[in-house]
Amino acid sequence: SGSGPGPGPGRWDATACVVTGASRGFGRSLARLLAPQLGPGSVLLLLARSAEALAELVAELRAGATGSDTSSDTGSTELRVQCVAADLGCEEGLRRASAALRELLQDASFGRLLLVNNAGSLGDISKSFLDHSDLQDINAYFSFNISSALCLTSAALRAFGARPGCSRTVVNISSLCAREPFPSWALYCAGKAARDMLFRVLALEEPQIRVLNYAPG
Repeated sequence: SGSGPGPGPGRWDATACVVTGASRGFGRSLARLLAPQLGPGSVLLLLARSAEALAELVAELRAGATGSDTSSDTGSTELRVQCVAADLGCEEGLRRASAALRELLQDASFGRLLLVNNAGSLGDISKSFLDHSDLQDINAYFSFNISSALCLTSAALRAFGARPGCSRTVVNISSLCAREPFPSWALYCAGKAARDMLFRVLALEEPQIRVLNYAPG
């Protein structure tokens, strides 16, 4: 719903689309699927730790954008692709990613925000519950898998604001592990369950924002 009269059927006009963990796997596939959906005036912002993998993906998406002006700093109305290499598990990386979001979303021409929180990690699934005794390792895991998603989403929604007539959609990439326990996956299951609840609270607090916990499996 809400698709505008873009140059292609069903394409979204002036959308700020953000995908975290975009350099490989599911996030990379999402970026490939979303890019053709984004119409004139849109920007696809890709976040991940690997600068090299991001650069390869950006080159691929730009090569596939036939007829589009792919420069990220021109006034073109066509899709622009940007990337930020940042480790969301550390304060400096999170600051860099949040700053990029705020800079992008201050543009008042966007009529739609789509934020996909895909970044995450399995952690060391060779460890059983009783093997987890290092507080620093545990905190680092939850910082990357939970706290960064909360901070980035908050930064994006504050920067975009409640613009009249505009839509805001936040997607949390979840898992069956948010609902079912699996041996040796204590951190992953706990992290996914916590993220699901975070975004359920967001949906309750902000009913004008469309919030989805999506488990691909």
